Amino acid sequence: MAWPTATEIGINTRVTVNGSTGLTDYSYNVTTMITNVIADLAARCNRPFGFDEQTLTQTFDGGNHILNVSNPPIISVTSVTDNDDDTVLDVDEDEYYVYTRYVRLPRPEPTTRVGLRDRTPQRYTVVYLGGYDVDGTPLPAVLTDICTEIASRTLLRVDQQYRVYDNVDKFQDGGIVSVFPDKEKAFADQYAKLAQSGMIIRIVR
Repeated sequence: MAWPTATEIGINTRVTVNGSTGLTDYSYNVTTMITNVIADLAARCNRPFGFDEQTLTQTFDGGNHILNVSNPPIISVTSVTDNDDDTVLDVDEDEYYVYTRYVRLPRPEPTTRVGLRDRTPQRYTVVYLGGYDVDGTPLPAVLTDICTEIASRTLLRVDQQYRVYDNVDKFQDGGIVSVFPDKEKAFADQYAKLAQSGMIIRIVR
């Protein structure tokens, strides 16, 4: 699946949206609004790099053998390096294991166990390809549905504001925040759905 388009949001809300420009009759840019909604969802999900598939390099400390990446799902891992001695670990030698959301290192032997508060920051570097792509790993349906619902509610609110102002030539909505001064209440059900779906990444410090 993919993110909704301006045309799809227009159809969903029965508001006229120009498919080629993404603008309503009163010049509200629905495409930009959708981009803002996606950015808001990325922030909610603790994804600083967004959702798009891309190659990233991330460093982790040595206090945990689970290296949670910021842009799952992991498509492939290019390398995992132990920065203590610049050793590139070998996946074929079971020196690390790749999962959807994280890279797991073998647990250290009891005689060489590293404490949780490791004194070697930035110990591991992981280079990986991760994220969602229409031709590769499509977006989960729940993300598409939540984005569509929030964008639709926003457009309906903007359209209502336009009509309340008696069909003026144009108005400034001030962006998505001013349209919904309290997003926590306006989209509470959608944010709860996001959390229940497991899309929010747990930050390990």
